[in-house]
Amino acid sequence: MERAGTLQRSSRELGRLVPLMGVLVATYLVMVLLSALDWSGDFWHLSKWELRRPIFLLGTGSEGGLTVNWNNQRLILEQGATNLILGVGMTFVILTAGIDLSVGAMLALCNVLFVVTAQALLSREVPTAGVYAAATLACVLGGLACGWINGVVTVWGRIQSFIVTLGMFMAARGVAYVASGKVPQRLACSGAIRSLLPIGLSIASVTVAYFVLTYTRLGRYTYAVGGNLEASRLSGVPVNRVRVAAFAISGLCSALAGIVYWARLSVGDYLAGEAYELYAIAAVVIGGTSLMGGEGSVLGTLIGALIMAILNNGLNVVGVDAMTQKIIIGGAIVAAALYDSMRHRRKVG
Repeated sequence: MERAGTLQRSSRELGRLVPLMGVLVATYLVMVLLSALDWSGDFWHLSKWELRRPIFLLGTGSEGGLTVNWNNQRLILEQGATNLILGVGMTFVILTAGIDLSVGAMLALCNVLFVVTAQALLSREVPTAGVYAAATLACVLGGLACGWINGVVTVWGRIQSFIVTLGMFMAARGVAYVASGKVPQRLACSGAIRSLLPIGLSIASVTVAYFVLTYTRLGRYTYAVGGNLEASRLSGVPVNRVRVAAFAISGLCSALAGIVYWARLSVGDYLAGEAYELYAIAAVVIGGTSLMGGEGSVLGTLIGALIMAILNNGLNVVGVDAMTQKIIIGGAIVAAALYDSMRHRRKVG
């Protein structure tokens, strides 16, 4: 019975992912086409547009010919890694019909914990492997603790997750500010780690989350709780533990994202992750996970995060100003939310 339910859910999710893949490809092609236009810094005046090489996709080779701009393609994946990892954790929370507004602040706290722990151990001449192992442990434990607190207060305090995580949003960034000594802390990162860690951790996060949601009891319970909490409780599902676990997973993903932030920028900063919670929610919603809970997949979140990464990178490459970028990305988020609402109204009707 459980196997049949898993297969049925996988079939439904595949049906959602096909059009999403079409949106992903279309977004990429639009960025390629836009990068072939040069508007001399004034996007809104069509008369100033001129044709050029599509710099989003193509670069100039060593001998003057055209070649694929692999550096920019890798940059898209690196830039999207943080949002994807946060989105993976957010997927668990939203699947249980909750919301987590604290992931950006938890990222900052975990990022600072990682860097200051590593600095303290390096000053005592601890072996490098031990330094990074201890720093990673401190970072992960910090994220899990924050996520667990969010879950416990939400579930046993019977408070809306919106309010609880808003409180954690403020508290975690305040603790990060104090822990960092009120200034950003530098910690050198090797080129190999900078190149491999962001993409590697994001792939690992998606793979593990997909396995958990598809093949484990926790995954089945997560969908059940979001689909109908009361029916799940009457069926013997430990709904409170499942909801707490979802927030703890979100905290863990925030910790991993904090490490990725350090790998990319070589810094522990209490200002890290500002507004990242909104981008994470956007990736999940664009990826087809319902804000009502019970429907969605981490593969959809992967596609949603890639769409956002392509939009961000492409609009930067072609020279669209920051405010225009916000208009375009905001429109994409609203369109995804409207689609989700219309889909639910059709099902109810």
